[in-house]
Amino acid sequence: MGCRTAVNRTSAKTDPQSAGSQPGESPFTDSDELEAFVDDVMAERVGTTTPGATVAIISGDTPVLTKGYGTADVDAGVPVQADETVFRVGSVGKLLTYTAVMQGVEQGVLDLDTDVNSYLSDSAVTVPDTYDDPVTLRHLGTHTAGFESTLDPEIVADPTALDSLETVLIDQQRSRIRPPGELVGYSNYGAGLAGHIVAEAHDTTFEKHVQSELLDPLGMAHSTFAQPVPADQPGDLAAPHIRDGESFQVADDVYINMRPAGSLSATATDMAAFMRTHLGDGAIGETRIFDVETAKTMHSRHHVRHPAVTNWRYGFHEYGNPDANLIGHSGATVNFTSYLLLAPDHDVGIFVAYNSNPNEGPKAVVDEIVAEYELQHAPTMPTPTSKSGGQERAEIVAGEYSRTSLPQSGPLQVVDLLAHLTVEPAVNGGLRTTTLEGDAREWVETDPYVYREKSGHDVLAFEVTDGEVDVLNMSSEPTGVYRPVPFHERQLVTGSVLGMAVSGFGLSLADWGGHSVWQQWKQYRTNDGPDTEDFE
Repeated sequence: MGCRTAVNRTSAKTDPQSAGSQPGESPFTDSDELEAFVDDVMAERVGTTTPGATVAIISGDTPVLTKGYGTADVDAGVPVQADETVFRVGSVGKLLTYTAVMQGVEQGVLDLDTDVNSYLSDSAVTVPDTYDDPVTLRHLGTHTAGFESTLDPEIVADPTALDSLETVLIDQQRSRIRPPGELVGYSNYGAGLAGHIVAEAHDTTFEKHVQSELLDPLGMAHSTFAQPVPADQPGDLAAPHIRDGESFQVADDVYINMRPAGSLSATATDMAAFMRTHLGDGAIGETRIFDVETAKTMHSRHHVRHPAVTNWRYGFHEYGNPDANLIGHSGATVNFTSYLLLAPDHDVGIFVAYNSNPNEGPKAVVDEIVAEYELQHAPTMPTPTSKSGGQERAEIVAGEYSRTSLPQSGPLQVVDLLAHLTVEPAVNGGLRTTTLEGDAREWVETDPYVYREKSGHDVLAFEVTDGEVDVLNMSSEPTGVYRPVPFHERQLVTGSVLGMAVSGFGLSLADWGGHSVWQQWKQYRTNDGPDTEDFE
């Protein structure tokens, strides 16, 4: 057996991650001061970054700020209202999907470690037995099932083109390209499959089940997974927008076939209720939708990419410093973006959504709130490791890397090629990383094969066997890991091939598929959420 940097990926799967400060007083001691701060943050963005936004911030069981900003529809001139304006929240809706899974586990109708095929006996959907180990609901909730990645969760422009979830899962069957539980590779298909299993276990549709077991009990009257949003649904749906020079224009809405992965529409006030439930260990007021032990299980680590980086709870990914105990999820559709963050040690929840898909998404707002109210420690200059051999280790890890959450084959592989990360040795055993877009960062080795960004929380952690890199984990990108790129696929070698691919890629924008891929690439390279497959 060769020498390897070992990582136990399941050792923490049921133990709560306890880190950071213990629960105490709310950091929001003055609600007027909080509102003034958020107003200033949003004033820098509304009208330039996005036409409209909605915000909810809670402390314990209390909403301390729910507020709309800007315009819900630039044509109609309608202002955003936090309790009335409905936003498409994309993959933030996955948190409701996986909450429904955990309700089923608590009820005894589902189990996190059982072969998912055992729940599909009455369905035409099956998961192939490609590997000895079966795919389980634990794998689906941590995006470790090993499904091949795709960029499109079946988006359609016409609601009459929506198929049943079962039909979509059959038609969009994903190949299993890795053993389950091995590596993270973000999967809309996996989330869709989890939602279908919930529906099969309760002999209903996914939308109806979530409505009766989550949305209705929590009083989330303005929220729905149904598409189009029903005409009698309370509230008004914000219009999607695209940037047109210096202004915004209303865009056509789209619909998502893989409903459990991203079709949720909700108000900020409703999302506040959802956050209150999770911070309340399953209860909001007198209403309880799951018990305390279920909450602890869901909020515990279920897959460890590497101890030095952000990892996966059940459905939630970690945020920022992995020791800060901050968990959440980002979301995006074609022209909506969102971010939800929970800080259990501070009893705080934050939700922000835009009715646009800009270069800088809602996570930037969350970042400012986290920093201002010290929900995690401010970054300090990393201390270099005292262990010798740093320059040699830097030479070993130097190379080009691609992500498991992007397509590795077919015409859409061009997006993976565009997203390659180049790692080069720097001074004193450090590293320098660059992307095709010119993003360059410097890293300091703090432990052998572990590097921290010079001016931030981000961490690179390599797994190395016999002098060869197996995996590169980046803390800021929990939705996948990086694998070394074979020499013949590297950017410098395939420049002409890549150029032709990009040209064809651009020409294909005339059709809807090309447009969706281009939007996804734009989101991947510029947006601040980790949902690299989250075009939902």
